Amino acid sequence: MKKAIRHWLVKLHRYSGLLLSLFLVMAGLTGAALAFNDEIDAWLNPQFYHLASTGSKQPIDALAARVEHDYPHARLAFFAIEQDASAPLQAKLRPRKPNEELAVDTVFIDPVTATVVGERNTKAVSLAPQNLMPFLFRLHRYLLLDKPGAIISGSLGLLWVATLLIGFALAWPKHRNGWGKALSIKRGAGGFRLMYDLHRTVGLVAGILLVITAFTGAVMNLPDVARPLVSSLSALTPPPKGSSAEGKPQINWQQALAAAQATMPLATPARIAHDDKHGVYQVRLRKPDDIQDGGSVRVFIDVADGHVLRSLDPLKGSAGDTFMGVQYGLHTGQILGLPGKILVAFLGFLPLLFMITGIAIWLQKRKSETLAHTRRLQRASMAQ
Repeated sequence: MKKAIRHWLVKLHRYSGLLLSLFLVMAGLTGAALAFNDEIDAWLNPQFYHLASTGSKQPIDALAARVEHDYPHARLAFFAIEQDASAPLQAKLRPRKPNEELAVDTVFIDPVTATVVGERNTKAVSLAPQNLMPFLFRLHRYLLLDKPGAIISGSLGLLWVATLLIGFALAWPKHRNGWGKALSIKRGAGGFRLMYDLHRTVGLVAGILLVITAFTGAVMNLPDVARPLVSSLSALTPPPKGSSAEGKPQINWQQALAAAQATMPLATPARIAHDDKHGVYQVRLRKPDDIQDGGSVRVFIDVADGHVLRSLDPLKGSAGDTFMGVQYGLHTGQILGLPGKILVAFLGFLPLLFMITGIAIWLQKRKSETLAHTRRLQRASMAQ
C-alpha cells in the first residue's frame, strides 16, 4: 500500500471511528443484552412467561374476543405464541386512528382462563422491569425515533462497515510471515503498545464477524434501499393479497391457524396476524431446526375462504429470498442457536474496547505529533 494512500486511510479510520464511537458502544451493549432478550425479560417479568393455570386451552378466537372487549380503543394486530406451552399469549395492539398513542400496546393473556395477566407499553421510555427490554430494543434499532431513527441507525451501520474494512486493510500484514506478530499482544509492553496490539489483534480476529453484524443490521433497518437492490440481482417473492381485502373476514383466527399448521405439521406456530388491508392472515411457523426463535416460515391464508395463498420458507425460495430471510438470524446469532447468541453478546462488548483503545492511540499520536512539531519549530528558530 502506498504511503500517501495509507496516510489518508488512517485518518478516515481514526475520525470515522471517533465519530461513531458513542453510537457503537450504545448499539453494542444494548445488542449484547438483546441477544438474550427473552431470557432476561422472563427473569425480570416471570408473570409474562409462566402461568400456574392448568387445563385445556381456549380457542384463540375466545382470546381475541376478550382482548377486543377489554381494549375497545385499540385494534388487535397479532398474537405472539411462545415455545413454552405454559406461557401466556402476547397480543399486540395497534391504534384505531392514525397518530393515536396507546397507553398499553402489549397484553399478556392466559390461554386457559382467557384472563389478562399483564400489560405493558413497549414505547415507554422507562427502565422499569416490564419496560426495560422493549426500551433497549427501540434504543438499539430505532434510537427511540421510530422510522427516522432506523434510517439513521442503518446509515451509521454502513459507515461502520466501511470503517471496519479500512481498519482490516490497515492491520493486514505486509508479508505472509507477519501474521504471528499481527495476531499477538506483546507481553510487558507499555500502555501505548498494549492499546495498539489490542486494537489491531481483536480487530483482525473479530473484524469479519463485526462486519456481518453491522451489515445485517443496516439491511434490516434500510429495507427501502436493500430490497430493490437485492431484487435487481435475484427475484424476491412478494406477499400475496387475499380475494376479499375489504369487509369482515369469513374465517376466524383458529381456522387460519389450523390451515397454516396443516402445511407443515412438524412446525409450531410462533405468531398469527390479521392483515385486513390485504385480506390475509399471516402465520409464522417455527421449524424444529429454525434459523430464528420467532419462526422463519410465513404462511398466508385468504380471509375469505381459508385458502393457503402462499407459504414462504426463506431457505427454499430464490437467492434473494434466502438472503433477506437470514438477516435476522445472522444479526442476532439465532441462526447458530445458543452458541451464536453467546457470540453476538460477546461481540457487543468489542465497540467499547475499540473506543477505549482507539482514543488512547489517538491521544498518544496527537501528543507525539505535537512534540515533533514543537521540536521542528525549535530547530528552525535555532537555525535563524
